Amino acid sequence: MAKKTTKPPAKKASKKASNASPFQPRWRRAWGSIVAWTRHLIARTPNNPHRAFRMTKPKLYRPTVADLRSTWGLLKDSWLFITDHKRIILGLGVIYSALSYLLVGGISQVDYVSLKEATLTVIDSGFGAIGNASTLFMAALSGNLQAQPSDVQQFMSAALTLFFWLALVWAARMLSAGKEITIRDALYNSGTPIVPLLATLTVVALQLAPAAIGVFGYSTVLTGGWLDGGVESMMWAAAAALLVLMSLYFVVSSVIALIIVALPGTYPWQALREARALVMGRRRGVVLRVLLLVAVVLIAWGIVLIPVFLLDNWLRFDWLPLVPVTVQLLMGLTLVYTSLYIYKLYRSLL
Repeated sequence: MAKKTTKPPAKKASKKASNASPFQPRWRRAWGSIVAWTRHLIARTPNNPHRAFRMTKPKLYRPTVADLRSTWGLLKDSWLFITDHKRIILGLGVIYSALSYLLVGGISQVDYVSLKEATLTVIDSGFGAIGNASTLFMAALSGNLQAQPSDVQQFMSAALTLFFWLALVWAARMLSAGKEITIRDALYNSGTPIVPLLATLTVVALQLAPAAIGVFGYSTVLTGGWLDGGVESMMWAAAAALLVLMSLYFVVSSVIALIIVALPGTYPWQALREARALVMGRRRGVVLRVLLLVAVVLIAWGIVLIPVFLLDNWLRFDWLPLVPVTVQLLMGLTLVYTSLYIYKLYRSLL
């Protein structure tokens, strides 16, 4: 007769396994999340080499000829990308300029003519047309050519800028991948990450708070006459400068996060963490490239606007809105070039 096989008795589930059940109390799951987050902060990785109350050995950054060449290549590649896809990229810029003028408003031709005549009466006897054009150019950069916008206009301007930023970044991603798209595709499919983008901008605003506090405090004690000597003034200026540098340190990575957060399925904290890892040890190089972008944009505005001011002064056609239209188109082109440049900068850091 065959022997009967007896099954070994089943082991009782351990208490530790029962605690790993997904049906845990809320406080235990919350505590587990806090512990995991704390371990992630404490863990030392190449992307997170810093320790609390210990100075990390800085890496000295010295700009080289290769860095300048790479920055020039970045500027050139951004412009070539625009010219290669001018129908879509410049089309988005023109649409932004038109909607901005219709919904937000721009430079009024009547106000510009009044300002030009007032400038001519003051400067014409001194430096002539060049001085007048330079004064109007500085007024255009500072925003004094147009009236102070209302709260609604400021909100519409910010909303349009954010929406077209996402549209341009989405179009750059699709075109870089070799996909055929249209302007309608960019406008309809790019607005999904608007909430993560707003959350990232909220973090950027908090990062700029130290700089705002430093500048406000220094201007308050300076205008209030509370500084008695040069030593006190230097101390307050140094404190304000340190706060500005602190904000700049944080914002450098957040600028890259504005590109990463536009990727589908990317959360704001994830974008900020990845951007921080990308710029780790390369912040000074990123700052150098951003400063060169600002310099190129200012030079381009001067090359275009000063001859336009001279031509408008020579034509004397007060009914022709030459300057308002040029400024509006330059605003659209600036947004286009800045968006593509930051996207190319992000790609170069990968």
